[in-house]
Amino acid sequence: MEEKKGVSRRAFLGASVASGAAVTAAGALGAAVPARAAGTDRIAFVTANLVAQVTDWRFELAQWGEQHKKTVAATDEAAWRAVCAKIASHGFKAVEVWEAHAAPEVMDKKRCAAWKAALDDNGLQAIGYGGMFSRKTVDICLALGIPQINGWIGDQTPDQAAALCKETGVRFNLENHPQKTARELLDIIGGGNEWLGVCADTGWFGTQGVSGPDIIRELGALVRHTHLKDVKAAGAHHTCLLGEGVARVEECMAALKAAGYSGWYSWEDEPEDRNPYDSAVRNREWIAQRLV
Repeated sequence: MEEKKGVSRRAFLGASVASGAAVTAAGALGAAVPARAAGTDRIAFVTANLVAQVTDWRFELAQWGEQHKKTVAATDEAAWRAVCAKIASHGFKAVEVWEAHAAPEVMDKKRCAAWKAALDDNGLQAIGYGGMFSRKTVDICLALGIPQINGWIGDQTPDQAAALCKETGVRFNLENHPQKTARELLDIIGGGNEWLGVCADTGWFGTQGVSGPDIIRELGALVRHTHLKDVKAAGAHHTCLLGEGVARVEECMAALKAAGYSGWYSWEDEPEDRNPYDSAVRNREWIAQRLV
């Protein structure tokens, strides 16, 4: 989808990370833990679904940057605990943390400890961090026990990104947005390797009017994470219930299974006009039924 006026999601994230303050030295924060993914427990809630919460569940995608800033400002420890409790109450045991909920410009060692305690107290495993790949976001992942960043590579070259991954144990998966082919994605991560892979976002495949199942088959084992999202029509990013749009989500899941995919399935919606909690249980169960 072509961005309208305003600051695009990725452009804003780049500026945000560049201006943020580092948490602490990575070595002082502990090591990331491996992601657990077994059976129907492999379903996570993406906290970016709550992008519109700060504006009464209404926003426009072109204003993603403003929503990010407002969410950062609104997310204190009490707010984060409320988010964790709400997600857990809808039957999720895992979350993918959106950068605005644990942003490098505000996170420090004390906050990281409080955020981790809120996750633990609500029985939630943080299995991914959705945002920009950088030393600062890697430090946050180490503090929260998150094994992978799923988003944009930032100003890192593939060699630099792989070196940071190897040093810290935190992997990076490139999330597709405007890319229409597997080759475009592979070019950005230097062809991929044990540290650099792809996060297949089914909704953005639908938005771009391309075949998600075919791209997933072409990428094969380099798909290390997935965002399950559906959209009403190509050319826009109007999300809908899984299976009711044009993103061919069920076919994408079948292609992942055929490729031997063993990672997580993060439910992502980011609606502009409604509360995502209203469909959270339905979509979690829809995914679970297809993982049996």
